[in-house]
Amino acid sequence: MVGRLLDEYHERSIPPADFRLVSGSVHETRVTYQVALPGGSAHLIRAFRADELIPVHGRGLTSMTMADWLVGKARMLGYLDAVGYPAPRPVRSRTGELIGVAGAWLSWATTYIPGETLSPTYEQLRLLGAALGTLHSLPIGTDGTRVSLGSRHPAIAIPPTLSRLDGVAHLVPPELGDMHAAFRRCAEAVRDRAASVPEAIVHGDVCARNAVQDKSGAVTLIDWEAGGVGLAVQDLGNFLLECHLDSGLPDDQPSMWLVMPDERRIAAAAEGYASVRTLSDAELDLLPTAVMFTAAVVGAIHLEAALTSGVAGSSMDARLARLRNRIAVAAEVAALARPHLVGS
Repeated sequence: MVGRLLDEYHERSIPPADFRLVSGSVHETRVTYQVALPGGSAHLIRAFRADELIPVHGRGLTSMTMADWLVGKARMLGYLDAVGYPAPRPVRSRTGELIGVAGAWLSWATTYIPGETLSPTYEQLRLLGAALGTLHSLPIGTDGTRVSLGSRHPAIAIPPTLSRLDGVAHLVPPELGDMHAAFRRCAEAVRDRAASVPEAIVHGDVCARNAVQDKSGAVTLIDWEAGGVGLAVQDLGNFLLECHLDSGLPDDQPSMWLVMPDERRIAAAAEGYASVRTLSDAELDLLPTAVMFTAAVVGAIHLEAALTSGVAGSSMDARLARLRNRIAVAAEVAALARPHLVGS
């Protein structure tokens, strides 16, 4: 596998010791390697089984091949490069393609962004908020074809979310009834009001673990798998929740993944964003729902797994507890953010 990827990207001169496994395995459906280059820079090469489904967070009701999905992600990073927005850059294969082929695997290579993962401090949250506001201020093209739709775009996310919720409606036990109903209300509200709020290029998962800060102090977003065209307010809403979570949280302590609204963190994130971009009145009105939207999309997936596939145990209990938490705090998070988003 390593030899094929080195061949694909003309890296045969790199000693094997400089080709490091980052995550996954060739025995699974995806694997990521970091390749150190002469001169000190590096590339990340992500490889995906060509015959597998695209990640569940990107699946709409229409079929999309892994190749199509990866090409869309690579083109998005290419566009960000063209407009000068700080992000990983696409690395073309030796034949000039955005996506490489290594046997049964498709590869997507990008530059590696060096730096420290955010803590995050209040200042880092301000910088991250400003980076997100700048992203949402970029043009997306008049025909909407420059960048493909992201995984949280209403056209991609809402139909399968409602379908999943409908599919388990007859199986929902009383203790999950309120959660199921909240997810449906949220998805329907975003569907009905999406046309009233601006679309933008979005990251899809802005949080401390998906950003690095270099020695100059600049903050750069990484891990763009959920990115594309989406609703700016939804991307911001998810960030206002995720700004509460530190990077490197232990999986075996689920209580640390619960959000307890922190006005100082929310203020830092919102003020950074507002320093670059002003929300419309329609966006401000939709903000409480937008804060919860990712939980509704992800929650529908988990409910389907729990109720139709029988997935259970401590891991599922922790996921459901996290979802209940996001429902409970969404309105408060939006209310705390609003004064810092309307400007002075």
